[in-house]
Order: sequence, then structure tokens, then C-alpha cells
Amino acid sequence: MKPLKLAGYLLALNAILLLIYSKRSNLYLGFSVFSLLLAIGVMREVKIAIKVALIYAGIEFLFALLFLIVGNLLSAVDAGISLLIIHDIIGYIQEKYKEG
Repeated sequence: MKPLKLAGYLLALNAILLLIYSKRSNLYLGFSVFSLLLAIGVMREVKIAIKVALIYAGIEFLFALLFLIVGNLLSAVDAGISLLIIHDIIGYIQEKYKEG
């Protein structure tokens, strides 16, 4: 079974990108710490962290698409990262719980 390294690295990258945005607001700093904790939990394959990371990436993907529709082109990077996180986690779940 493949580990969730890609999702962990992408969550850590997301945390770094949110740290860059944290100069504007402290709210970004909170989400950056949350994303970093999720990255650690996903790398250690903690079930709750994987579930929360999947939900978090899905919501983040939705908001990134909405911002992209409005015209914020940098949200395409965030949407791509979120989509790759979702893809990696769903692939891991399918492989782990494969029905015979």
C-alpha cells in the first residue's frame, strides 16, 4: 500500500503559502498551523487526520474555484493543490479498502 506522502507534502506546501498570506491577517496564520498539523497527521496515517484533510481540501477546492470564477488567477494554484490532495487521499482509500 502506498503511503500518503504526496498529500502530506502538498498540505505542508499549502501551510507555507498560507504563511505568506499571514502578513495580511492572523486568520491565515491559524489555517496555516491547521494545515501543517494535518500534514503531520496524514503522513503518519492517522484516520481522523485523513478524514479531516479530505473535507478541508474539498472545501478549500470549492472556495478556490469560486475565487477563480470571480477573477483571482492565483487561486488556480490553490485549486490545483487541493485537487491533488483530494486525488491522493481518495486513491489511498480505494487501495486500502479495496473489495476483492
